[in-house]
Amino acid sequence: VADKDLEETLQKLECPFTWGVRKSDIKDIANIPAKLQQRKAETVLEEDKEADTMFLVNYASFAWVHYRLGNLVDTKAYLGKLEEICKGVKGSSQYSCSSPVVEGEKGWTFLRLGATFYERAKLSFRKAVEGEPDSVSYNAGYAVVLYRLEGIAWDTSVVPAASEAVVQLRRALQLEADNAELMVLLALKLQNSCKGESLKLVEDALRLAPDVPKVTRYVAKYLRLEGSIDESLEILDRAVALSPNSSFLHHQIGLCHKHQLLQMFQAQNAANRVPAAQKRAKAAECIRHFRKAVEIKPSNLYARIDLAEAYGQNRRLAEAEEIFRELLKDESLSDLERQRCHTSYGTFLFYRKKDDIEAVAQLKSAYKLLAQGHNWEQAGRKLRKIAEKWISAGQRVREAYEILDFLSAEDRQERLPSEDVRTSGEFHPESDLF
Repeated sequence: VADKDLEETLQKLECPFTWGVRKSDIKDIANIPAKLQQRKAETVLEEDKEADTMFLVNYASFAWVHYRLGNLVDTKAYLGKLEEICKGVKGSSQYSCSSPVVEGEKGWTFLRLGATFYERAKLSFRKAVEGEPDSVSYNAGYAVVLYRLEGIAWDTSVVPAASEAVVQLRRALQLEADNAELMVLLALKLQNSCKGESLKLVEDALRLAPDVPKVTRYVAKYLRLEGSIDESLEILDRAVALSPNSSFLHHQIGLCHKHQLLQMFQAQNAANRVPAAQKRAKAAECIRHFRKAVEIKPSNLYARIDLAEAYGQNRRLAEAEEIFRELLKDESLSDLERQRCHTSYGTFLFYRKKDDIEAVAQLKSAYKLLAQGHNWEQAGRKLRKIAEKWISAGQRVREAYEILDFLSAEDRQERLPSEDVRTSGEFHPESDLF
């Protein structure tokens, strides 16, 4: 390949450099030179010469990295390796071919890049599983991405029998019965409908992996949703000691403290009333862990929203509002993410800043977005509550009826079911305001 034709040739390869992945999408791009030096992936692959196609994505990536570093001799060497591999694959081009291995690598790459890429991960894993139906890796990856997509949409109307994720998690566990992470993901999907089976799955997962953070974090989430907050915190504290830089773990700890704070506010009678200082201390714990989650992973949208809500609860209104405004400036937000932000911001304005007019504007923005799910329903409830408040008080009656007319008009619009609207961020159904 002539030097002038190199980039055109490289564009035909199958690797993250040609999959529409931007530099900003790769969080550990600074580690690429180190990875190139270590060449661990290549060393491992060369131990198994029978699986030649396993080289494709790795060698293509190495070719691109060497090209970016100006090492054209090494770039051409990797292209030569790719050409040799593709000669033995039916239907391949000179330097690439379509295979379950390539689709599987795509799936794992997109899954690791975050939920903006989850739909593409789903498509790639589906193709990989169609090519290799009994692959443990591809079936597991497919199950995980389906779980995350269903969790993001948070469609409570989807019962386990109709859940793609439940079906695929069961299939993946048939192939790898001792995968503790898949067990606890399935337990979370079955938590509200098959309590006995879900509890057994959690017990089995803890027995198999009692100290594996990626397992215990989901066990802790399961326990929190069951209301076992102290037990959940105990598990999370152990997990975060092993993985102190996990945004997910700090977020989950913050949610546990948030739940406890809610319980404090709900203690109405004098005998159970919690002192204000204790509430402030608990709110500070929420803030500390949510802020840590955001520091570790600024793209954790739901941790940022929770941090803003915690600031609002702690009367730090300016800091809360700054977060909401920054979030809504982000043009990369999906409709579902933007809807979540508008709903949370509107509720904050209504309850914390007592700004009914601006709250209505934010909630209307949420309700107008074509995504029908939890946040859409919550925005509608808040708008009706504001309208009813104004009517009962005899204030802004005309505006109140305008809100009700707006809701009626929007309800006649054709909307996408929430499971068809995808977004980034973690599955987070416990994100209502305090």
